[in-house]
Amino acid sequence: MGTQLGAQHIFIASLEFAYKGSELRGEMAAAELPRLQDMLAAPEGKISYVVRGLQGWDGAPMLEIKLDGQCQLRCQRCLQGFDYPVQLLTSLMLVPDSQLDQPAVEGDEIDSIPADAHLNVLALLEDELLLSLPFAPKHPVGTCQPVVAGYMNEEMERVENPPFAALAKLKKFVKE
Repeated sequence: MGTQLGAQHIFIASLEFAYKGSELRGEMAAAELPRLQDMLAAPEGKISYVVRGLQGWDGAPMLEIKLDGQCQLRCQRCLQGFDYPVQLLTSLMLVPDSQLDQPAVEGDEIDSIPADAHLNVLALLEDELLLSLPFAPKHPVGTCQPVVAGYMNEEMERVENPPFAALAKLKKFVKE
């Protein structure tokens, strides 16, 4: 089912969705995600999504989420925008409310969310996107325009001469 997320929201009964192996596909604009707005430099950007219901190897209900596209984040060095590729594939185990307080199985790499008879898909997609973004997005060193004079020189100096390089040389000298 192809869907364009807009002002409307899409809700699913998450357990039924997972057990039936349902799938939801579509595209959303980055500008439609209200909690993402503070990180965006510009509202441009589209993100395609696929939400698939499935059952894990033990029969546990799960959702698989795939996000693919790009948005324009604000660099925390220069405050200018840059295109950031969004490529995410994650699985979420659906857990009944009665089991939310139980500790996770050790070594379990799959995140859990509460099973919901009225799960807001847009909010779920936005949550997963926000969790995948860097805490402080930045251009690669040397490619952004600094707001403070001399900052870039200081940053490049740090890359070219790592702070512990002198200690490494001294350690090597002592061993010889």
